Amino acid sequence: MATLLRNPILYLFLSSFLFLFFSTPVMAQDQAGIGIKPALIEDVADPGSNLSYEITVSNLSNSTQTYYFLVKDIIGAEQNGAPIFAPDNIEKSGFEISEWIKLPMTEVEIEGGKNAVIPIEITVPQDASPGSHFGGIFLTLDPPKLRESGASVGYEVGNIVSIRIAGDVADSGTIRSFSTGNYVYGSLNIDFKAKIENSGNTLIRPYGPLEVKNMFGSRVATITFNESQSGVFPRQTRDFEIEWEGEGSGFGRYTAQLSLIYGLQGAQKTMSNSLSFWVLPVNIILPALGVLAVLLLIVFVSVKLYVRNQLKMVAGASRRRNVNRRNNSTSAFLLVIVAMLTVTALFLILLLVLFA
Repeated sequence: MATLLRNPILYLFLSSFLFLFFSTPVMAQDQAGIGIKPALIEDVADPGSNLSYEITVSNLSNSTQTYYFLVKDIIGAEQNGAPIFAPDNIEKSGFEISEWIKLPMTEVEIEGGKNAVIPIEITVPQDASPGSHFGGIFLTLDPPKLRESGASVGYEVGNIVSIRIAGDVADSGTIRSFSTGNYVYGSLNIDFKAKIENSGNTLIRPYGPLEVKNMFGSRVATITFNESQSGVFPRQTRDFEIEWEGEGSGFGRYTAQLSLIYGLQGAQKTMSNSLSFWVLPVNIILPALGVLAVLLLIVFVSVKLYVRNQLKMVAGASRRRNVNRRNNSTSAFLLVIVAMLTVTALFLILLLVLFA
């Protein structure tokens, strides 16, 4: 019997796959009284391989139930992780797996509180397309005739099968966009968004550090992006979101660097992107702008008074010399005040531009 997970890394992905594929069906286990283990079969195989597995079906109710098997292909996942099943009339893409899966029975009857072990055989064709193939083995209380009539309530619970076929495999991912919800924030409560595109033919699980640096280039936070290692299906995009709430009151321009890795151990690839955003606390910015406005007003009034005084001096050039000296002294004093206030205002504006 082939091992479910040949690579230790794949074992770590088991919990994330449950979230990726089975957020909706897993909830149905308690409702329908059905349990299935393992919830994920993931393996790497060569064309022409024969794989053998076992699943354990549990009747969680108190009464005897008859469960019917149904095998479906999975062609993608919703943004919330729920699987997208291939319609029966869809054109073949070459990445199907349902026809490879063989079950010894179409239905099973299990007493209340009991289990049944079901063997599974997967026969990989010689001409199987390289890359990831996805499907599911589902259990339902609806008999086939009821499903065909359209009266079925849908799947109850299932097991996900993911087989990566060796060959001309293409692991290829790109960060299509990396952004924040806003460009300017009032506090260190930032929401990051990233759109990841998988242009290859295998499932990828991009994850890695998201580093945040302040205006001085000092690192203030390192966040693990996609910590659950949720996957992106081949030839699809998926949106990821992560929130960061920093300590203290931030101020100024911040930069964020997203560096992700994906692919099998030993052949991992990288992708990265960066952005910038601003943190301008209202309790700091508004008083600073108020002081700046007052200084600018004082400068404006002082300049206006200085100009008016100069005009008076020109008009009264024939007056007595002591009056001229007093006016010259006053004008010089006003000129010094205007110059000091102007320099102060320009300095505050420069600080606002550099550090705000």
